[in-house]
Amino acid sequence: MIKNFPFCIKPMAIEQVMSDQDSEDEVDDDIADFEDRRMLDDFVDVSKDEKQLMHLWNSFVRKQRVLADGHVPWACEAFSRLHGRDLVLSPARFWCWRLFMIKLWNHGLLDGCTMNNCNLILERCQDEGSDVVKS
Repeated sequence: MIKNFPFCIKPMAIEQVMSDQDSEDEVDDDIADFEDRRMLDDFVDVSKDEKQLMHLWNSFVRKQRVLADGHVPWACEAFSRLHGRDLVLSPARFWCWRLFMIKLWNHGLLDGCTMNNCNLILERCQDEGSDVVKS
């Protein structure tokens, strides 16, 4: 009986069956996240906060399909908006993110204006967080 299978097979729509897309190119986010974390565990001279930030960045870049150097400024601003609250709640990760942006700047992948925009986003997150604490 089919219902006793230990896994569930999703039926495919006829459009998927007839399309020219190759499913081998698809990335399973859960598997990619697992492999990313496993790879980061091998780093011994990196702090836990640096590993967490690297995992967040790698996951974000993969899901947003950041493929070219020219995408990095947009990605940094979007990452700051998406994870800003979490970053300001963890001072160590907050500084890891700032140092990472400096490294991107040193490699010519990030400009000063974008770094400033990211820092303004983070400052707004800090201000919003301190307003919540004051209330």
